[in-house]
Amino acid sequence: MKLNKQIINKSNQFKTPFLLVDLKQVSKHYNNIKKNLSGVEVFYSMKANDHPRIVETLVKENASFDITSERELNSLNKNSLSSKKITCLNPIKSPEFLKRLFENKITIMAYDSFDEVDKIARYAPGSKLVLRIVVDNEGSDWPLTKKYGVNPAEALPLLKYALGKKLQPIGLTFHVGSQCRNKNNWVNALFVCETLWALAKKENIHFNFLSLGGGLPIQHDRPIPALEDIGKGIKKMLSNNFKSADSPLRVAIEPGRAIVGDSAIMVTSVIGKAKRGSENWLYVDTGVFNGFMETIDGFTYDIKTIKNTAIKKFTIGGPSCDSVDIPFKNVVLEDVKIGDKIYVLNAGAYTTVYASTFNGFEIPKTYFLSDD
Repeated sequence: MKLNKQIINKSNQFKTPFLLVDLKQVSKHYNNIKKNLSGVEVFYSMKANDHPRIVETLVKENASFDITSERELNSLNKNSLSSKKITCLNPIKSPEFLKRLFENKITIMAYDSFDEVDKIARYAPGSKLVLRIVVDNEGSDWPLTKKYGVNPAEALPLLKYALGKKLQPIGLTFHVGSQCRNKNNWVNALFVCETLWALAKKENIHFNFLSLGGGLPIQHDRPIPALEDIGKGIKKMLSNNFKSADSPLRVAIEPGRAIVGDSAIMVTSVIGKAKRGSENWLYVDTGVFNGFMETIDGFTYDIKTIKNTAIKKFTIGGPSCDSVDIPFKNVVLEDVKIGDKIYVLNAGAYTTVYASTFNGFEIPKTYFLSDD
């Protein structure tokens, strides 16, 4: 989402900090993923941004959804979404949430442990299970190989165990890592899945569901593969190599950042300046704790001003008293003064949903570029 006159004019209507969302971009990104991954069902990962208007926009686009919590389920129930368009591919779920999934007839869910199988069998009997496996996360800004997933060599015992508990193991899921900049990760993961698919078939376990996970990247300050190239690799692999799949095969993908990240800009104001040794410091009203939590792990954004002044290098601190609250370092910007706005591009994902009121500072409000 580029900074333009319309966004600047709209930004002047509101007190910072706030997230400015373009719902047309949300729809555009959703449909672009569908276009480049034809035949793959797109499940929006609600954790990226669960604002009601974003959800409503995607419901109108006939999107499917992947959820992780009762709150997300409640949001979809308000939109009267069919249970067939909802999955829960978080491998760990609370008993209370499993009960709600069962009551709402949401049957497709992930697992990666024997204990989770026992829990699902007790609270959501008869569910259709998708086993999460560990795959290569090289080239991702956030590797996700430690918290969830089983090594492929451990898959068959878990599949058989689920079957023995009168559950239905219907397929596999994986995650190539969040903000994945390596287009080959999906292809490599599919080779692993194909091998397991064939092994399961020999054990009379027949799959019909394959989840490609999330990880589709958006542009920040480092090169990313084109969505078209990622899609070509996936489609080629599915059509040419996945010969052991039982028909019809349902293939899903769960993007979050790729739909909403590039659909919004965070607008924050300079509330302080200082010179500390050789460093130029700016302080803004959106920091690590109330909007930029992802920067703790070194995630960076494209930051803009509308000034026409000398260029300087800044360290940018948030508003709280905590020494961790330094979201940006070595940022080259036009010199700004207290009260000036700073525009943080492509900030629609994992900002307001991560935010807290730590130290009494408000979570940025969400506004929309169009009132339609």
